[in-house]
Amino acid sequence: MNGNLSRVKVVEQNILPDTSNSKTPATSDIRIQQSWERCASAYNLDPSQGWMADVLSGAEFRQASGRSALLLKSAMGEMRRLFDLVQGMGLMVLLADPDATILARCADETHLSVCRRLHLRKGAIWHESAAGTNGVGTCVKEKCPIFLGQGEHWRFCFSLLASYAAPVFDAQGRVAGALNLAAFSGNTTKPYAALVMETLLQSGRRIEEQLFRAHYAGNKILTLGPAEGCSAPLVALNAGGEVIGATHATRTMMGWTDDMIKDHPNLLTELESDTEISLQKAEESVVRSALAASHGNVAATARGLGISRATLYRKMKALNIQ
Repeated sequence: MNGNLSRVKVVEQNILPDTSNSKTPATSDIRIQQSWERCASAYNLDPSQGWMADVLSGAEFRQASGRSALLLKSAMGEMRRLFDLVQGMGLMVLLADPDATILARCADETHLSVCRRLHLRKGAIWHESAAGTNGVGTCVKEKCPIFLGQGEHWRFCFSLLASYAAPVFDAQGRVAGALNLAAFSGNTTKPYAALVMETLLQSGRRIEEQLFRAHYAGNKILTLGPAEGCSAPLVALNAGGEVIGATHATRTMMGWTDDMIKDHPNLLTELESDTEISLQKAEESVVRSALAASHGNVAATARGLGISRATLYRKMKALNIQ
């Protein structure tokens, strides 16, 4: 961010008066506990102090939007689809960049006044070090999904804010931003928290897949198994069957770094070197996916995977693939 550009500072008065600075989170989620510890010791944030929102100027926001242009392009349709699903539950949809700056919002008109009061708006920076424990800021800090119920935000003025947040990863497995569902009605959505979070995760994975497929357009995209969590296990292969790209989930599963992917490893060789059940299932998924992509043509599948037909037949027999 360009520090020479002006920013708009807005002060939000406390909704709940409280003079105590000592807080203990009523939750077993270790990530929330660690976030509260950071707020108290690393950031020195007073939970009862008025919320000072840092809002980007027009020029700064255009720069931030430009840096996240691919994310915005891939996410807008999914945000509208998600909003249609959750609007009846009083939830809004927010998209933020890796700096926890809000880039886009889908909200019901009845919520706009509260959005203005809490600065849930384009250009508002919700980094954890400034806003305290919150969905967007803590999600990008921890690089994992998080749910914050009533009273689990650090600041008292967010006490009735419920927040579901999930990171969105780019084609290189880095955090591209965060997708957030927020409600102003306390714990009314908590009975459905698991369902809401899974819906959010599915949306995040779809955005990730769009980013991945767009980046590796023209190359073969294979899945290593069912998607779980906030990232789908996808790989991109070149014409020789070498790995040229992998999502966050795949990198975690295989232990791949950027440098390792630059060496273009052979996917099946890598999978065969580990006998864990999860990787055996991944190998089966790769072979089945490649066969489907080649319409069952074994010779074409073998070429695409960078192995001989004899090796492919051996693997098909071992994996009980007809």
